[in-house]
Amino acid sequence: MKLFHTVLLAALLAGGCSHAPSMAPPAVPGGTDWRQPEGTSGSVTQPGWRGEKFAVASAHPLASEAGLAILKAGGSAVDAAIAVQMVLTLVEPQSSGIGGGAFMLHYDGREVVALDGRETAPAAVSETLFLKPDGKPMAFREAVVGGRAVGVPGTVRMLEMAHAEYG
Repeated sequence: MKLFHTVLLAALLAGGCSHAPSMAPPAVPGGTDWRQPEGTSGSVTQPGWRGEKFAVASAHPLASEAGLAILKAGGSAVDAAIAVQMVLTLVEPQSSGIGGGAFMLHYDGREVVALDGRETAPAAVSETLFLKPDGKPMAFREAVVGGRAVGVPGTVRMLEMAHAEYG
């Protein structure tokens, strides 16, 4: 039995002196597969660029291409933003989609206007929604899980308002 413990201890000590093979560094956003909903997070230094007429930036290259196509066809910046949002709904619905809320800032060269597309409570909701029958507040976990915690999406309405006013 003493021999077993000696061999076991020696094996554990020897194993502790070794190290795992080094892992390859994580992929950078520019090297990820564009078909994935979201690539890895990180920062990549890129050379500067200059535009002559317009530029489009978004979280996904397909969304940026859609916005660029709208601008090239003569659409407004708001038209392009709507196209970008619709494509983002398809390629990364978990992060940016029509099922949630959004904000838009519009600048016409003179003033900045904020458009609010935040989710809202359903029309039938009252101030007692998160109260128990005895009038005391629900526990946090009880209040945030389930249908009570769902708002009415506001993104589509906000995009409609933006298009009607500035599109």
